Amino acid sequence: MSNRSWTTSGVCREGRREAKRQAVLQAGARLFNDHGYEQTSLEDIAAALKITKRTIYYYVQSKEDILFGCHQQGLGVLGETMAQSQNPDLPVLERIALLIRGYCAWVSSDLGATIAMVREHSLSPERRQALRASKAEVDFQLRSLIKQGVAEGRLRPCDPKLVAAAVFGALNWIPHWNRVADPVPQEQIAEQYLQLVMQGMVPARD
Repeated sequence: MSNRSWTTSGVCREGRREAKRQAVLQAGARLFNDHGYEQTSLEDIAAALKITKRTIYYYVQSKEDILFGCHQQGLGVLGETMAQSQNPDLPVLERIALLIRGYCAWVSSDLGATIAMVREHSLSPERRQALRASKAEVDFQLRSLIKQGVAEGRLRPCDPKLVAAAVFGALNWIPHWNRVADPVPQEQIAEQYLQLVMQGMVPARD
């Protein structure tokens, strides 16, 4: 990995520090996803950035800090998609599509994939609880949209909890099979998954 991401210019001191912290998170996420959290050391992350392990401690205190930072950063990006899908002016099916497409793009990124690829037990109980709360918000939003779609007659009657679990189960498995030399574009995956969901859930029109 090039250390160009470690080189910053034209920004204030705080900006440089944050940019370098982000570089640590990105490098950590990539290595966690490719080699496993337990198998990745701070030395590996430092080597990927072409810096010393001692330098990393200026930005994080531990490997768990990197993992939790990846989760926080990734969920922050996902929050933008969630906000868009909450727009009440959009039809409910379009809002569901926005959420599924956005989640697919997010879980296909290095930061998003860490949540799917790395087990929660790698975090402390407090951080594990915070992560679960964030996941629950996303799950609740999709369930609510499905429930609304059923109420409006736009979706077939169903159990929103089971449907949401099936959707997220499929989406969260993407980084497990698609981190290959020639990956399927995430846009193509999203459209295929969305087509399957809509074909199964949208009632036939006479």
